[in-house]
Amino acid sequence: MNTRHRYQYGSLTRRKRIQTEDVWQFRYYETTPEGQRCRRSKIIGTLGQYPTRADALRILERFRLRLNLMHRFGRPVTLDALIDHYVEHELPQLRYATQQAHLSTLNRWIRPRWGAFLLDEVRPMEVEQWLRSLPLAPKTKVNMRSLFHLVYQHGRRWELTDANPIELVRQRGGRRSIPRVLSVREIRLVLGELEEPYRTMVLVAACLGLRASEIVGLQWGDLNWEERTLMVRRSVVHGRVGDTKTEASRLPLPVDPRLSDALLEQRYRSRHREASDWVFANHQGKPRWQESILQRQIKPAAARRHRQDWLAHISAFLFNPAASGRRRHQGPTGTAPTLHHPEHDERLYAGDVGRKAGCEQCGGAERIAI
Repeated sequence: MNTRHRYQYGSLTRRKRIQTEDVWQFRYYETTPEGQRCRRSKIIGTLGQYPTRADALRILERFRLRLNLMHRFGRPVTLDALIDHYVEHELPQLRYATQQAHLSTLNRWIRPRWGAFLLDEVRPMEVEQWLRSLPLAPKTKVNMRSLFHLVYQHGRRWELTDANPIELVRQRGGRRSIPRVLSVREIRLVLGELEEPYRTMVLVAACLGLRASEIVGLQWGDLNWEERTLMVRRSVVHGRVGDTKTEASRLPLPVDPRLSDALLEQRYRSRHREASDWVFANHQGKPRWQESILQRQIKPAAARRHRQDWLAHISAFLFNPAASGRRRHQGPTGTAPTLHHPEHDERLYAGDVGRKAGCEQCGGAERIAI
């Protein structure tokens, strides 16, 4: 049999003070996390602030609504419980990479600090000061604030709370420093230190501006050899196949003849050549893992050149195109995407990796040797 929930009006009384002016006090019942009903009281304000009872009731209305919302669900909800609800009902609908990022942020940062708080105990200024105290990049803090806000919005949709205090939390984004972009000469040196198929993978990243998940997700059927175009249809993270990060990523990309030749050589070397096979498959014919490539190939290549400073830039170059300044653009004709060099306003056309850089710092007349 369903239990009928009563609406709690509470009791508003005028309480006399000897040394200060009288105050309005609201008394009500609250169910603790242990399931016990306890009597509580809350000072609404002074008589000077709210001269009449109607004025005090008007201010009290929002708190009373929230009180009865919690009463309807039997007991107060902690942020830990709300996060569990979010992970169970909403997280599975997101991309695998996004799921992993959200779980990492929730378990490492948000749960330890705020998990034991009831939903109505989280205060905007406390969250804002907490974010400022974290030794993280501004962009990371913006993402953390956005996830915190998303969890509360999930609670509002499921009627677990009627307020989202994170809406009032301010967090400025931006970068700590301007990212350093690898020059054409440095990319050529990196290519010289890598073995196949990793050399061709980095070459594809340099020429087409693809994300690492998109590169390992390429299949031979994505390449049109006659028209020399490539269509990005999927991404692969930790062996899991999913959609691309954005719909714009699925546009066809022109492939330079020399890059096309490098991909053909990769196909001849591979034992997996069918249209549904992965371009950069491992020995079992499955997609490679990005972290394995970074640890086993990129780091040793940087160490052999005694250029540990390359490591962060190459990692960003492969794993975060936006952070490294390597973004796909449409070229002057409206079809050929380009790679943008933010420091020198240089554009390397993806359709011609052999084009001169046109920038002294990026090697002048040097070319990327294919």
